[in-house]
Parts: sequence; C-alpha cells; structure tokens
Amino acid sequence: MTRNEILEKLAPCGLDCSRCASFKGGDIAKQSQALLNLLGNYKRMADNMSSFFKPFEQYDSFEKILSFFADAGCAGCRSGDGKYPDCAAKSCFREKGVDFCGECGEFPCEKNTYNDDLHRRWLKNGETIRDEGAESFYALQVTKPRY
Repeated sequence: MTRNEILEKLAPCGLDCSRCASFKGGDIAKQSQALLNLLGNYKRMADNMSSFFKPFEQYDSFEKILSFFADAGCAGCRSGDGKYPDCAAKSCFREKGVDFCGECGEFPCEKNTYNDDLHRRWLKNGETIRDEGAESFYALQVTKPRY
C-alpha cells in the first residue's frame, strides 16, 4: 500500500478512520446499512418473538444503535471533520507539516486531552510510526480489530 493510500485511511494519531464506527462509507456503516435492509420491518417479528426470547424486548434499542452506525457521518480527521472533541491532532498535523503525530519533533506533546485508553493508544501508535514508519505501522495494525 502506498503512503497516499495509507493517508486516506489513517488519522494523524494513527487510528484507522476507515474502520471507525463513525466513518461515513466505512465497513461498519456499510454492513450496518446492509443489515437494516435485510431486516426490513423485523420490528413486527421482534415484538412477537419477545414473548419467547427475552433479548427481543430490546429490539428497539438494537435498531437505534444499528441505525446510528448506518448513518455514520464523519469524513475523517484529515478532512477536518473528526468528531472526537478532545483531539488536537486533527488540526495540529497541518500546522506542524507532518502526516502523523509520531513524525513530529514535539511528539509526545500535551495538546491532546484523550481519555487514558486513547492516550495509551496514541502514544503506542506514534512511537511505532516514529520508529518503524507509517507503512510498517499500517501493515501491523490493519490485521487487528479497530476496537
């Protein structure tokens, strides 16, 4: 995969936008829409099934979440449309003239206010990109689950 193709998929922080649940046109959005289409008006059936199978009592909630995934609207961080509110990387990479946080001479910085889990992932992503390059990082991470 070329660097330009990788840049279309990976956010500056190293997370894979193309596999994000909020990414418009991503696999999660496509598969969610396909499942909604296959289910059609399954709500009628779910109402009947709920007397036999308790999980169907939650069908409305399931359908709302599935619809949320299907209606994903984020165009990705590189587009400037990233939805995570505490992310400085989505604009900082342009200011610094780098493609990834790990390529910045100031990495790691204090600009992002990620939660603990995301902060650890950001550090690991950036260190791997810095030490092994974006191409190697992409090849490693694309085989792992996004979440």
